[in-house]
Amino acid sequence: FSHTQTPHTIHCETQEKGNLTSASNVKSSVGEYERLHANETSVEERNSNYTNLVNSYYDLATLFYEWGWGASFHFSNRHPHESFDEATRRHEFYLASKLGLSSALGKVGDALRTRMNGDYAESDEAREGSTPSMARVKVLDVGCGIGGPMRNICKFAGVDVTGLTLNQYQVNRGNELCQADAHFRNAKGDGLPDVRCRSVQGDFMKQPFEPSSFDAAYAIEATCHAPDRVGCYSEIRRVLKPGAIFACYEWCLTDKYDANNSEHVSIKKQIEEGDGLPDIASTHHCLTALKKAGFEILEERDLVNDEYGGWQVPATGEYSVSKEAKKHHRGGKPWMLPLMPSWNPFTQRFQFNWFGLRLTKYSLKVMEFLRLAPAGTSRTQILLQSGGMGLARGGELGIFTPMYLMVGRVPLDKVD
Repeated sequence: FSHTQTPHTIHCETQEKGNLTSASNVKSSVGEYERLHANETSVEERNSNYTNLVNSYYDLATLFYEWGWGASFHFSNRHPHESFDEATRRHEFYLASKLGLSSALGKVGDALRTRMNGDYAESDEAREGSTPSMARVKVLDVGCGIGGPMRNICKFAGVDVTGLTLNQYQVNRGNELCQADAHFRNAKGDGLPDVRCRSVQGDFMKQPFEPSSFDAAYAIEATCHAPDRVGCYSEIRRVLKPGAIFACYEWCLTDKYDANNSEHVSIKKQIEEGDGLPDIASTHHCLTALKKAGFEILEERDLVNDEYGGWQVPATGEYSVSKEAKKHHRGGKPWMLPLMPSWNPFTQRFQFNWFGLRLTKYSLKVMEFLRLAPAGTSRTQILLQSGGMGLARGGELGIFTPMYLMVGRVPLDKVD
């Protein structure tokens, strides 16, 4: 499957993963998805039908992703000696560190008497590191998938996290995983919900929350599905409290993208088709949209070029296979490496060479014939593989990034 790791790095959960044959009507879903991404379908129509586009995509892709990639549907660079799971969590925790959760805790503590952990007596002061205290800090995960990052950040910071996703299957699967882990259960008598994180079905363009409901919000490679970035960011601002911080990793075209270059245009189309996107915005477009939505910009940069000990030009951090970059290499791995072709049959990268592509396709067709997989599974895999190859090539050329970091703050004088 595309978006997979080698056997020793495949994410394993104590809970049973979704059954590959449990996706309903895969054939009709892939048919609708292919129609929306046909050449004769305009960007405007895809934008206007983005809910159908995104739902069709994740009906098809979620099971593939969980089985092959784990519960966190995003990319990250890997530092030397860092496992795939460690890199995934570090990437999530870094974003969480931008949310100002300690500041949010102080605001919560002003109005509440909070029972502390252990032998501590009751106090008017909220205490960082106290589960009952931090669990009163409300955080929103915009586009949560099945909640991998949500659960990791909940464990990391102890905060209460609500995940929002358009796809009902993802809601059901995410809540199943949250309920199954005793770590997320709050102690009775604290006046808190039974579980400290949960998934909610809804459209992040029309969120089902009251104004000023959350102390912080984040999005990890999710708002790229929005048909209108200003509208999306404005809705996030609406549900955040004054002074709250929103941080995100965006999928974007970089300054290296050339709309007159046929290879660049082809790569862009591959990514859109393979990853359920109506269109891909530039870094400049996203930053401008965040400002127009009313956020004060605290930080922005492309994390792809951060130092990770990989094949990078020392002066710029850009990916390269030059002699200079190879000399700089200390064992780090770029985000797109799992999607780059290899002839090693013991890695998932084997599927991206010409022989592996055919082998995967016809193996799945046999599984469909034997009814071991739903009809349409092979067509779904072709879409995902094509998207993976577009992502890999876009990363190699530096025309695409899956981790453009933006951090914005809601003005203190916000009026609902």
